[in-house]
Amino acid sequence: MAPFTFPGYNARVRLAAALAVALGAVLVTTAAAAPRPHVERAVSGEVQAVFAYTYDRRKFRFAKQRLKIKRAGATRFNALLRRPPEGGINAQPAGFFAHRRSVSISDLDGDGEPEVLLDLFWAGAHCCWYTQIYRYSPATEKYAPLVHVWGNFSYVLADLEHDGRQELVTRDDRFSYAFASFADSRWPVRILGYRLGKLTVLTKAYPSEIWRYATELWREALARKKSRSNQGIVAAWAADQAMLGRWRQASATIDRLSRSRRIHGELSRAQFERRLRRFLQRLDYLK
Repeated sequence: MAPFTFPGYNARVRLAAALAVALGAVLVTTAAAAPRPHVERAVSGEVQAVFAYTYDRRKFRFAKQRLKIKRAGATRFNALLRRPPEGGINAQPAGFFAHRRSVSISDLDGDGEPEVLLDLFWAGAHCCWYTQIYRYSPATEKYAPLVHVWGNFSYVLADLEHDGRQELVTRDDRFSYAFASFADSRWPVRILGYRLGKLTVLTKAYPSEIWRYATELWREALARKKSRSNQGIVAAWAADQAMLGRWRQASATIDRLSRSRRIHGELSRAQFERRLRRFLQRLDYLK
């Protein structure tokens, strides 16, 4: 399973790999031109969002990023973007190099009042993706943002329960580099719900999704040649198994396959099993 795929969903995926390819294409074709203005628009019912910015190809830099939100014809939000969180360099529209809009409107919680989503990237090698979710407050008649950092991944929207509420499906980025290099790392599925203006982890409520990801991880782990580590894959699989209440069975399987060297990597059998248990406990996969 490729590190950046979200199989089984029809929603558009914002991928770090795709961005890296696009960056290379842009850098090869740089031209001496003035920064160009760009405008993205999204409309849903009475809500309209306009995201404007400039892009300087010579400096590979975005500037003057401004979001304006209108509701029923009245401007309820209008401001320049702040600097990216956690020391990010430059707020880049996440869909720019894939020729997709980075601003969208969706009723995440199914309450009839749509939220505005602005997907951004802050210009690291493959990190980091983050989203600003703007929620309307009838009391103030304004929109207030919630900023969520995804890390090395973005997300897809999916109505998993077919109840009109959108879940945000991503991966647990905390597994990056934990047991292998980034290229050999894998990540358990992570599902969030937007409720009452906050994002809440709901992954365990969707066992069929966990099973699907776990099955793909297991197949990849067993198919991995001994010249490359599969410990990062097995770690993500173990986390999925723990969420399904199958940690004892998973632990016994890992020990058996490690002894026969079907699980292999930089860590010895004892080191891998000890670190895995402690890691899952620290991240609350195990109690």
